[in-house]
Amino acid sequence: MINKLKHIIFYFYLRFKNKKLAERQPISLKNAQHIGIIFQAENIQQNDSILAFSKKLKELHKDVQLLGYMPKREFGFQYPFPFISNKETSWYGKPGGGTSGFFTRSPFDLMINFCSEDCLPLEYISAVSDAKFRVGFNKEINNANYDLILISNEKQNISNLIQNLEKYLS
Repeated sequence: MINKLKHIIFYFYLRFKNKKLAERQPISLKNAQHIGIIFQAENIQQNDSILAFSKKLKELHKDVQLLGYMPKREFGFQYPFPFISNKETSWYGKPGGGTSGFFTRSPFDLMINFCSEDCLPLEYISAVSDAKFRVGFNKEINNANYDLILISNEKQNISNLIQNLEKYLS
């Protein structure tokens, strides 16, 4: 019941927050120079795949920014990317300033949300992003937070999501 209320308030808030329309324009991975990647950072193998993909893009002289999301921060573990946790979000899932603010204000050529599950903080960042082109995975078809939604049979296999992304944005 509380989660359903959170979702209703969250999407109601987004409807009014998202009044400004950023200029959207499809872009290929080849032509994108400034790329933002957001993802759930709880799975170490998935993190490694995303870091390898990021490294591959950087070798192609792309400016790549990463932002992970973890519901709870694990102390004593050093992450090789910036992240947010529930501590930096409101009770209904809206992330606060800092790193998430940088992501929402940055004029990325391409914003990729690798989260295939429902994750309100990452949905918020995607929705209000100034990115020219936003890509998401396994979202509702009528989700206005993305310009391209890629649907994969294997939601949890990040390597397949990356392959699909490279295939459709080539």
